[in-house]
Amino acid sequence: MIYKNRHKIEGNQEKMMKYRGFYWKMFAPMMKKSIAHRFDRKLADRAIRNGKAVYRKLLSDADDLGPSNPMAINAYFAYVFAAAWLGSGKKITPDEMALVMTDVLESRLLRTFFGLTDLNKKPRKWEQDMRKYEAWYKAHGKDYPVNWVVNFDENKHQDGSFYYFTRCPICEFCQREGIAELMPALCSTDEIMFRLQHGKLYRDHTIANGDDICDYWIVGDQAKEAQ
Repeated sequence: MIYKNRHKIEGNQEKMMKYRGFYWKMFAPMMKKSIAHRFDRKLADRAIRNGKAVYRKLLSDADDLGPSNPMAINAYFAYVFAAAWLGSGKKITPDEMALVMTDVLESRLLRTFFGLTDLNKKPRKWEQDMRKYEAWYKAHGKDYPVNWVVNFDENKHQDGSFYYFTRCPICEFCQREGIAELMPALCSTDEIMFRLQHGKLYRDHTIANGDDICDYWIVGDQAKEAQ
């Protein structure tokens, strides 16, 4: 496996991302099962066997996103899948890896977890969550500048949650490490996650596709003629 070993330092942000083995332990068996089912067991064994060390290496190269960052889980999630993909020697295409991600998200455990949220009953949940992140970033962004930059436009939609990012540290990291081709697959998991929460995601732009923003308009799946 080959990827660049360049750690970007911006401002006073020099620390690497904290190692969290929990995410690898949680998702590795699910990924292995999916890869074995879709491709073959030897490839699954290789991806997970090699991926464990790659996951640790990716985190050591990634910028620290800061303590108690409510968005950091997204990076851990992304780097777990990137590690398994690299661990396979890129024998799995990015599109095929998207299917593996879908299998993991639609596992019984995560279906149950995400299903605890019903966006028909809590249509503004994600705006509220992003407001919490915005408050965290205002408090800690100077110390951890390599992070998501979230924006809101309350006049754009009447229904659901709407926000957009003008910076994504996952996208920047993948570009820096030479694995940007995996980003569309990682971005595609958003739609699945919201669907499991009885919601729909409408998105016209992603930074991974070269746009200036990643936009999110999220409504409940029972909403008719959402505006």
